[in-house]
Amino acid sequence: MKTIRTVLVLALTAGLGTAAFAQDMTPEQQAEMRTKVQTAMSLANIAMAEKDGQALMVAARMMAAAGAVAKPGEKVVDGKPTLVNVDEMMKAATDMGATPMAADAMKAASPTSGYWYYSCDSFNNCQWIWAGY
Repeated sequence: MKTIRTVLVLALTAGLGTAAFAQDMTPEQQAEMRTKVQTAMSLANIAMAEKDGQALMVAARMMAAAGAVAKPGEKVVDGKPTLVNVDEMMKAATDMGATPMAADAMKAASPTSGYWYYSCDSFNNCQWIWAGY
């Protein structure tokens, strides 16, 4: 009986922890934003490798819409991750010859109470996860 109670408490705790991280997004919104972050990061990496300013501009706009994104592999300092600077990405894209596009409206509509970070488990299953605060 004690084991069942322990399992129940752990299950409820895990559920509440997930709800706290996604406090301002529904599961559908979180899935949509996760896909946007995955696509934007992939596109940004390809754009930088290919020196494609227009693709980098699109990636920056997608990231601006998704909210803050932590740079994968960067150190966490004082409990805060190093975030991708969308304005720097847009400047780099413009320097590569892209037509400037405003991201201010996208940033204004993006979630502000957290950030996206890239996480891998012990089986090497990796995904972008929203960490709200």
